Amino acid sequence: MTQDNEHYAYTMPLHDGRMVLVLVPMQHVRKDRSWEIAFTPDGVRLLDRVRALAAALPETPTPGMIRTLREALGMTQAALGEKIGVDKLTVSRWERGTMTPSAGAVKKLDALRRKLGRRGVV
Repeated sequence: MTQDNEHYAYTMPLHDGRMVLVLVPMQHVRKDRSWEIAFTPDGVRLLDRVRALAAALPETPTPGMIRTLREALGMTQAALGEKIGVDKLTVSRWERGTMTPSAGAVKKLDALRRKLGRRGVV
């Protein structure tokens, strides 16, 4: 982990064993009481979004994973629903945990993640 004046280089492990280097803007980095590096809430959200774009979705994604992925893709619930062929209320129910996506919907979400991630959507 290194830093320049504008970014902090953070190596983030993914659940599949790969590592991703993320340049975190310094406004999202702080030192805790023991002078260890800590991230602000916005910094944690940034890292969560990078992880959502970099890692494949599990068979049963959590509501938080779905929301984080949608936000990382820069989409509204309506836009995400349109892209994968479901209603925006269905996406809302997934994100609230009142409904779980089908295996087909998870595959479409993951395919969208891969497609837009390759384009550099961050």
